Amino acid sequence: MQGLRRAAVDLFTRPAFYWALAAVFWIRVVVLTALVPRRPDTEGMWEGAHAYLTNPAHMYDAAAAYLARSHVIAPPGTLDAFVSPPPVAVLGIPIALLPRNVGVQVWTAIDVAALVASLVLIYLVLLPRHRLAAPIFWLVAAYFPPLFADAVAGQRGGILLLGAAASMWLEGNRPSLAGAVGGLAAALKYFPAAMIIGPRSAHRIRYALSLGAVLAAVTVVSFIPLGVGGALHYYQQVLIPSLASHNSDCAYDSVRTLFTRTIGGETYQQPAGNGYIAVTSPIHLPEVALLLSYLSAILFAGGAVWAAWRSGWNPPYGMSLGFALGALIPNEVWPYQWLPLLPLILLLAVRALEQRRALTLTLLVVFLLGFVRQPCDLFFPNLWTLAAIAIFALGVWENRLFRSAG
Repeated sequence: MQGLRRAAVDLFTRPAFYWALAAVFWIRVVVLTALVPRRPDTEGMWEGAHAYLTNPAHMYDAAAAYLARSHVIAPPGTLDAFVSPPPVAVLGIPIALLPRNVGVQVWTAIDVAALVASLVLIYLVLLPRHRLAAPIFWLVAAYFPPLFADAVAGQRGGILLLGAAASMWLEGNRPSLAGAVGGLAAALKYFPAAMIIGPRSAHRIRYALSLGAVLAAVTVVSFIPLGVGGALHYYQQVLIPSLASHNSDCAYDSVRTLFTRTIGGETYQQPAGNGYIAVTSPIHLPEVALLLSYLSAILFAGGAVWAAWRSGWNPPYGMSLGFALGALIPNEVWPYQWLPLLPLILLLAVRALEQRRALTLTLLVVFLLGFVRQPCDLFFPNLWTLAAIAIFALGVWENRLFRSAG
């Protein structure tokens, strides 16, 4: 037994073991991403960018009509489902100039490259010192199922993550530029603006002003082709109705659905045999579920600010907490939309390893195992939600890991 124990200790303390595991997971990401025959999310982005180039004043008519008819966002792949703001259409212009099937593949390659670049920047921000930290960093990133989901879907999470990582990397020496980069990311999805809680006190005002100015400028300029009527049409007939969309898909697993499905009596679809069955909780307290969803959002935001303060305003940590709010607060969260948790997870893993926090590492591993299967393959799809909340809570509680870190 002693010999087996020594062999196990030797194996699990070898960097080569974790590098090999990381390589296996990264090969999986690359191969399975390349083998996916269709990417409806990217096709929808192509449609939106194409409409922006050809008929911007009416580019949201299809989505508005679908929302008015069904009160849910359309399945991805057509213009009916394009509810993203015009800056997203502008982002897709380069691929809209290509044939759709070619543009979809080009965008997938761009998103994957952005994911890798963002991880490199986060790694440079962390500068891991422990000999196992580097392979574990890349192993955790490759394993994290939302990253894989984003790559397979051809989503734009890589661009958002790159903006957040670049903003963290630049904050120390060029806070105004860091804020501008954060503003570009926030123009695509508003939640990166929450990174303003992270910069050090001397930089926060410059960072926030720069972020706000760039966000406003990019948004206003991108709306110009739509005209005043088109802009009002988007906000009144598309954005606001889309925020109220309630999807019964089991892959839809936001914090709001955690409460509405367990105590709110909201029905969701669960795979069974060759089809789906409708599942409804016997508890019907929709008002309480809604109240808890709002209260949780306040607690998440307050916890992030408190932890950033307790860390002594450690910029990478505080900005990662702010970015992570983009996974916990929105009403609509698909598997790839848990990706904003990744910077916080990587910071936790590396700093806990460097400071030999075995319990923290153990808890982090257990919580990450909550993502090992897709939501629709679980007996309750919101296990992903519970795992995400647990990781965020662990990150908030372990603020002391970052008090003396740079």
